[in-house]
Order: sequence, then structure tokens, then C-alpha cells
Amino acid sequence: MALVLAGGRSSRARGRKACRRVDGRSWLGHQCRHLRSQGFRQVHVVVGFSAIKTARCVPPGVRRIWNRERANDPFASLQTGLRAIRSAVLVIPIDARPPAPATIYRLRQALRGAPAAVPVWRGRGGHPVLLSPHMVTEIQRLPNSVAGRLDYLLASAGARRVPVQDRSIRGNMNRLSEWLLYLRYRKLRRPLWTG
Repeated sequence: MALVLAGGRSSRARGRKACRRVDGRSWLGHQCRHLRSQGFRQVHVVVGFSAIKTARCVPPGVRRIWNRERANDPFASLQTGLRAIRSAVLVIPIDARPPAPATIYRLRQALRGAPAAVPVWRGRGGHPVLLSPHMVTEIQRLPNSVAGRLDYLLASAGARRVPVQDRSIRGNMNRLSEWLLYLRYRKLRRPLWTG
């Protein structure tokens, strides 16, 4: 299962990131299609701010989860999305670049016996992260008042850090300039990963 976090304001991106058009399709549509092509048959999307408009960009067959705690930090979106999940789940924010197939494969392999698997490129962690069912339960049990960051929580839980040859794990597309850079790479068909 995969969970896309699309509940933020998108204030730095000058428009809703989920609905930004790329090659005639919403960015969210691209994300969901990529995840399904990597074997994630069930894809859920958490919406929050501008939920109705963002929900219109959710592709058919993808479950929408409404984050009513949207005034809280992004961790509330994560908790809301995980509420009904009992299995391992890949968590990816809407502004992350699509990870390489090899990265997803390595995360799946690394999750065995670990609470979570985090991709690492040149010593720094990124997105997406793969959570074990146990880790999902632990996050669900945290009080709603907890303002947390997933990276800190995973570090304290002993998440496995997985070196990958995929610089896309470090890329977030919060600002318009970052979107334009991604689109230039996409147009040139230059891979963001090396193996």
C-alpha cells in the first residue's frame, strides 16, 4: 500500500501541487500512476487545505482521506492517513519526485526485520519511507497533541537507512523554480538516479 500526503497549503508552490498539470495530467495522477506501476495496487491520498479542489485531482480508484486536523502540523496528515491502515505502507509527500524502481525495491528488501526503511543518498535521508505494520501502529497510538516530525521519530525507532543511487529522494518541489528544474530534466529524459 502507498500513502500520498497532499494535505498542505502549497503556499510556496504558487498553487496546489497535487493539481499542477504535467504532460496533460495532474501531478497527483503521475504520482499515483508511478506507484501503481511499482506494485502498489492500493494508493491512498490525504487531502486537507483546499480539500475539495485537491480531491478533484485524485485519479479514479484512489481513496481520498480527509484530514480534518489540517490546521495542525503535517504530522497530523500522516496520522490521519495511517488511521485505517494495518499493513506496511510507503509514505510519500506530494512534492517529492518519483523514486526509482531500484529504490523502492531496496526499501522493500530492507524492511525485513526493521521498523521502517529510509532511503539515503550521499549520507542524507529522503523520501519515500517504507513503514512496517508495527511502526504504523506506533504512529497511530501517538496522542493527537504531539507535533512530530517523521524523520525524528524514525531515527529514534531505529529505522534502517538504505543507501541508494537515486538523487531524486532528496528533491522536494516546494517552489516554482524546483518544479521548473524537474520539468527540464523530465523533458530531456535525464534520469535522476544512476542505478
